[in-house]
Amino acid sequence: MQFGLLYEMETPRPWNKLSEYNVYHEALAQIERADQIGFDYVWEVEHHFLEEYSHSPAPEVFYGAVSQRTKNIRIAHGVRLLPHRFNHPIKVAEQAAVLDILSNGRMDLGTGRSTTAQELDGFGVDYDRTREEVREALDVIVKAWTEEILEYNGKTIQVPPRRVVPKPIQEPHPPMWMACVAPDSYEMAADRGLGVLSFNLNWEQVQKTMDTYREKCKDRSDVVSQVINERFAGVAICHVAESKEEETIGIAGARWFLHNVAKLFEPLMVKNNLYSYEYLRSLFDLDADANDLSDAQIKEHPMVTVGNPDEVNRKLETFDQAGLDQVIFFKQAGRIPHKNIMRSIDRIGQYVIPYFNPHKATPTEETLFSAK
Repeated sequence: MQFGLLYEMETPRPWNKLSEYNVYHEALAQIERADQIGFDYVWEVEHHFLEEYSHSPAPEVFYGAVSQRTKNIRIAHGVRLLPHRFNHPIKVAEQAAVLDILSNGRMDLGTGRSTTAQELDGFGVDYDRTREEVREALDVIVKAWTEEILEYNGKTIQVPPRRVVPKPIQEPHPPMWMACVAPDSYEMAADRGLGVLSFNLNWEQVQKTMDTYREKCKDRSDVVSQVINERFAGVAICHVAESKEEETIGIAGARWFLHNVAKLFEPLMVKNNLYSYEYLRSLFDLDADANDLSDAQIKEHPMVTVGNPDEVNRKLETFDQAGLDQVIFFKQAGRIPHKNIMRSIDRIGQYVIPYFNPHKATPTEETLFSAK
């Protein structure tokens, strides 16, 4: 099982002039450390208008800096938004190719359509066209990467003959993934030859959708990628602690995250019934608002891996045994201080990664607990 970090650039109020500056520069330091101690992936989102929850509208810019401060970790978009009013697919292809060059071939491209009314309405996106636009955008991106001259005549986008430069280093092109939230999106990802980025925090549902995805991978009919990716990645909130005080900090971060992410879906449900309240509750596996749950209830959540190293490893064993290919950790959750995140990353390098991947070297004493 591989390990990744996911960054939303969460910036809780109250804000000051350095709030976002600190979040971005702390993220760079955390990712640099993760690269040193053996994490496999770093993922960053693309979101717009999501105050506090995500101040990350330009991952392609941030990743330019990441590419120069890391050596081994794969740099993955989780995800670029493909409805055309967000991003023209040629721009996505060009920017991703430049990142692949700068990172010496370490770029993965995750794709999606957005699931919040704040973003979709803010860019004037037609909800009913999003899936068709995303499907055609995937075609354009792959053709831009692999064909000398791109020409495309689709229902939602037309491109006259053009040579798209540069091309990515990875051949025939970098691995591709698809964000999955809606129940039918997992089969869609399998059908297209794309890996899954599951943003479901209900472990029972994750296991069912993993089975659905694996089964559909055996019988594809709409392959878009020339690099078949059959990996299934899931998310978890993680904070590895060595004291009850540290654990309390991690649980507070998990509570903030679970409360705020659930609120983001409500306007979309109310506006066009895209998701029912029942589905939302099941998606986060919560019987009540996270703010109304005790610390013990938050800690018991199957996909909240907060606790001492042994407790975290026991929960992660469940993921590993079920066949999850990668677990992606939310680390910069809520108000967890940077120094505590750095210590948790070090503990993951010391206790967690070697437990599941014995071939990876344990960090030296000099690396551990030297939080900036």
